[in-house]
Amino acid sequence: MNRRPPRVRVVCAAPLHFLQETRRDMARRFRLTEAFGDSRKALAAKLLDAEAFIPNPGTPFRIDARVLDSARRLRIVVTPSTGTDHVDLDYCRSRGIAVKGLLTRPRLLEEIHASAEFSFCLLLAMIRRLLPASAAAVRGVWREAEDRFRGIELAGKRVSLVGYGRIGRKMGRYLKAFGAEVTVYDPFVRVAGPFPRQARTLDAALRRADIVCLHAPFNESTAGMLDSAAFGKMRRGAYFVNTSRGGMVVEEDLIAALRSGRLAAAAVDVIRGEQDSDISRNPLVRFARTHANLIVAPHIAGLTVDSQRKAMLFAAEEIRRFFASGGRP
Repeated sequence: MNRRPPRVRVVCAAPLHFLQETRRDMARRFRLTEAFGDSRKALAAKLLDAEAFIPNPGTPFRIDARVLDSARRLRIVVTPSTGTDHVDLDYCRSRGIAVKGLLTRPRLLEEIHASAEFSFCLLLAMIRRLLPASAAAVRGVWREAEDRFRGIELAGKRVSLVGYGRIGRKMGRYLKAFGAEVTVYDPFVRVAGPFPRQARTLDAALRRADIVCLHAPFNESTAGMLDSAAFGKMRRGAYFVNTSRGGMVVEEDLIAALRSGRLAAAAVDVIRGEQDSDISRNPLVRFARTHANLIVAPHIAGLTVDSQRKAMLFAAEEIRRFFASGGRP
């Protein structure tokens, strides 16, 4: 008789408690240990015998040597997210640990709409001043303060999308449905057809926009790309949205643009150093406490039941494929 191979030891720090069917399926397929909400020390202890690891992208610390150094049997890390900046890739490479993320499955990504929908939601909340209006209403302030809550319509506005990948394309469709004029800047994409308009340079995209939305990937060439010079090229009174990565924006320059009125308002779902610093001391977080023209969300664009179910199914399948192929990336 052929004996079934032993089940792979998997530690999952991503949340499973609201995905009961997925959790049961993973427990059948793997020797599953859950670690959602664990401290760095507790997580490292659970990883001692792990062969595969599914981290939580929202963990308030990086997945680096302090977490992985004792995990001597670990062969693969599969993160249920597009970004991998919460994982120390150099350390994993030095150990021969494979790292996989959602970007390796573009077809699956097209079926995940959470980040694009949230980006559009954040844009609307910003231009309609929804958060300060709601905060005032629960304090008993109504239409007598309407001058503080008057926003703008999206129809007819010129919106520039910096980055025209999966999220940018979906944003373009949403914006078109609302009657906005859409321009995109992405040096790696050639737009076919009359929609959207394509800008040849970032400067051109910034100068013509009433609203700028950042959807480009974070890398060495995009780090700090939105700085004082970039904000200075935008129309006075423009709006800015970032749901990409915090490191692409010079936060002090964004605050200066908001203070000066160069930007009417901004909305971000990401900040610099999310895994490496005290978030309460971040300059954008501190500014937003006392200024209604900045919305800061806690990196929740991808946080839906639907998207997380699809991402966990991806992670489980990647682990299965990896070990079925003999542990080759």
